[in-house]
Amino acid sequence: MNFIDLTFLDKRILTQLQKKGMSANEGIRLISYEIYYLNYKDRAIVRKATRLIGNAKKSTIITAIQMNKRKNYLIELYENYDEFDHVSCDYLFSV
Repeated sequence: MNFIDLTFLDKRILTQLQKKGMSANEGIRLISYEIYYLNYKDRAIVRKATRLIGNAKKSTIITAIQMNKRKNYLIELYENYDEFDHVSCDYLFSV
């Protein structure tokens, strides 16, 4: 996976990961594992959906699963980033 292949949400995720201290290569590897790799639950959903809809829509189903994973991961990053930011500020003021 190249940086060119990343979607808009992937680039926002990568930006948040870099703010946490990850390098670009580490962030891209993490994105490819967390989002583009389909685990057994995702593959079960794809199999069930292809039985109902057919193989013609398999790529659409996979794209929808990946988009859902992107949104959830980005929301989780924003929530964790806010908590981390407040903790570091509290620490600096208490010193």
